[in-house]
Amino acid sequence: MSEKKIVIKIHEDGKINAETFGMVGTECALELDKLMKDLARTVTRTKKTEYFKEKISVNNKEKVNKNA
Repeated sequence: MSEKKIVIKIHEDGKINAETFGMVGTECALELDKLMKDLARTVTRTKKTEYFKEKISVNNKEKVNKNA
């Protein structure tokens, strides 16, 4: 699986955009929630296709079910 990271952009008007990479399913939302809880008062989410993929563990290796 690729490197996990969160990219945050803060615009001049104070709007914050955060995007996750290398995460699937609810892991994206959980990690963003941890990071944004003290930074933003209101949050609007747009879910990427990776959010709807299911993470499956097989023999201690992570695999992504692309048919989900």
